[in-house]
Amino acid sequence: MEVSSRQDTKTELLRSAERLIAERGLGAVSVKMITTDAGARNPSAVHYHFGSIESLIEEVFAKRYREIEAERAVRLERVTESDPQARLVALVEAAIGPFLEACLEENGRVYALFCLQFVSDPRFDYAKLIMDAGAQTFVRLSEEIVACLPHIPFETLEPRMRQSFVIAMVQAVSFSRAVEAGTAPPIAAAIREAATCQAAYLSAPL
Repeated sequence: MEVSSRQDTKTELLRSAERLIAERGLGAVSVKMITTDAGARNPSAVHYHFGSIESLIEEVFAKRYREIEAERAVRLERVTESDPQARLVALVEAAIGPFLEACLEENGRVYALFCLQFVSDPRFDYAKLIMDAGAQTFVRLSEEIVACLPHIPFETLEPRMRQSFVIAMVQAVSFSRAVEAGTAPPIAAAIREAATCQAAYLSAPL
């Protein structure tokens, strides 16, 4: 019972942190707010379970990202295009598709808003966190994109790939708001448009 109670508290802390940060922004959310919202009796619950608020925030990001990562791996296996430009768009579709599809549900929309806050905060190195989580598709996707764009020097392409991740968060939030407003395009069209825009950014002439 005690183990179950600890796990329930940890789960509630993750859920509260994700929602509060999505609603109010990272700078406006304190440890006390998260603890109170989660209904934790121990005011030091965040530090007990995670060590610090930064570690809690990183776990919120990584927990759902692992689910998206698993779906992305499946989709990357289905990419068969051989033309470099068509393949680039298909790769980005496979990468961003699971994220946009998650935004059809409320939990996914909350996560998208949280991620936009997370990736724009200089305290967090999201690329390192993805690698630490064992995100093998992140490595494969990077390698495939480089192979599609041999005319773009790696020192230019590498920061573009990092920035495209942030762009994906903006696209997801924009799609989330359209879903809530009832104005979102069909999901397949939304994914294609997002991927086409990102592919154009990645392949833009020097």
